Amino acid sequence: MAQTISQPKADEHIAPCGLFCTACGKFKKGRCQGCQIEPGFAQCTIRQCVIEKGITTCAECADFAKGRDYRECKKVNNVIAKIIAVFTKSDRPGALALLRDEGRDAYLQAKRASGKM
Repeated sequence: MAQTISQPKADEHIAPCGLFCTACGKFKKGRCQGCQIEPGFAQCTIRQCVIEKGITTCAECADFAKGRDYRECKKVNNVIAKIIAVFTKSDRPGALALLRDEGRDAYLQAKRASGKM
């Protein structure tokens, strides 16, 4: 059984990597509970990393204090992440920077307004 990271409200699921689970088709169809509850990909190194560090998302990572670019993290910015970004039209490093620098409320407002992951 996968470890639960947190218990977010139904419309506030933020994946450890910065993607907005609530906007995902699998989440909307009830085929996934969100990465805070269960891993979409069992081998996700980002999810494993936040669990090991005792944090909820990469935005809380002490290695990436304000001003540091998440593109430097090989877990966040790898080949698979770049492929996912093309298909989902997402920007994980940008999403994580917004979450870290502006906070959860600003992140959720921006994601809801854009309708993007």
